[in-house]
Amino acid sequence: MPTKLEFQTPEGRLSLSIFDAQFMAYDAGELAYRSTRDFVARMQSMGLGELAEAYARLLAQNKVSVMELHEAREDAQACIGRDAECAVIAEGIMPRVERIRETIAQTQVDMRANVERLAALSAACDHALRQIPGYRPPVCGS
Repeated sequence: MPTKLEFQTPEGRLSLSIFDAQFMAYDAGELAYRSTRDFVARMQSMGLGELAEAYARLLAQNKVSVMELHEAREDAQACIGRDAECAVIAEGIMPRVERIRETIAQTQVDMRANVERLAALSAACDHALRQIPGYRPPVCGS
């Protein structure tokens, strides 16, 4: 069995070891879920760091946006019961919330595109592995 596979992917032509192709085809999603840092490091070692780093940035942006929404909610709750100040505070909160909503919407669009790229790469790796005569994918859960 060859030690390297060379094949076409949506990311371009790749040359990966069978071990790396198996990781990308079957285990990358699980590692990304468990540890973004380990996922990025593993993808960098394969020469696919840009894709993993984009995933990590988008994930971090989403977390920041959620924290900002929580802060805005806390500010709004602090406003309750203070009618005189409420209008002034609301004028500051509403534009902030709208910016956060826009950021979240764009982050979700970008994240969807990034995950689709990762999924297409995973499928291409699986396809390349299945072209090896006698190859059988690892049993799930191993």
